[in-house]
Amino acid sequence: MRPIALITGGSRNIGWAIAQRFAPTHRVVIADVSPPSSPLAEGMSWFACDVRDYASCEALVAAADGPISVLVHSAAITKPAQPLGEIDPREWAEVIGVNLTGAFHVARAALGALKAAKGSAVLISSRAARVGYAALAPSPAGTKPHYCAAKAGVISLARSLAVELAPHGVRVNCVAPGSIEGDMIPRERWPEIAAKVPLGRLGRPDEIAEACFYLCSGAASYVTGHVLDVNGGTWMN
Repeated sequence: MRPIALITGGSRNIGWAIAQRFAPTHRVVIADVSPPSSPLAEGMSWFACDVRDYASCEALVAAADGPISVLVHSAAITKPAQPLGEIDPREWAEVIGVNLTGAFHVARAALGALKAAKGSAVLISSRAARVGYAALAPSPAGTKPHYCAAKAGVISLARSLAVELAPHGVRVNCVAPGSIEGDMIPRERWPEIAAKVPLGRLGRPDEIAEACFYLCSGAASYVTGHVLDVNGGTWMN
């Protein structure tokens, strides 16, 4: 039987591309609140899961029914930019709940299955976690501080897990995308944003998927606690 790859937020955009990349070599379990709009390939399945709910994540891991060789937490939401003083506390909790607490829920629920497989996990962060604003230039009109804080927390969570799980043979890394084609960025803004990217274009979901596949592969067998920035040159460490 092929190894299991569990992908949260796998029904669309980056998550869907990640699911497609692992499908030829893994039994892919997509976890999302809604099913994919495209047909599932052989060996792929969808499980309804709200990562804000820990019990839902436990049920997801049980449904996967076996050691999990790959875990990718791609589930994420964003909100329009606005000043901190105008952000409703409920909106803050929602963004943190999906993007950061969701990562904790999924990782905690999958710990035993990851250890059993000596698997690899990738948590999707963001360029916004590096700079503190979810745009290519800072603006007092709003930085999406909840999104930035959540994605920065994801990096720290991944590094904590990398240390904790290393003795069990489990590697944990992050991928931090820049501006990527998809419905998180209105299509009419793509040309404007592309003009500010050194490589002259937005990234593609499949490019993020390739980064995740590499970090979970044997080619990255000595890589853990790392953040792989895939952003076209808009932020360089």
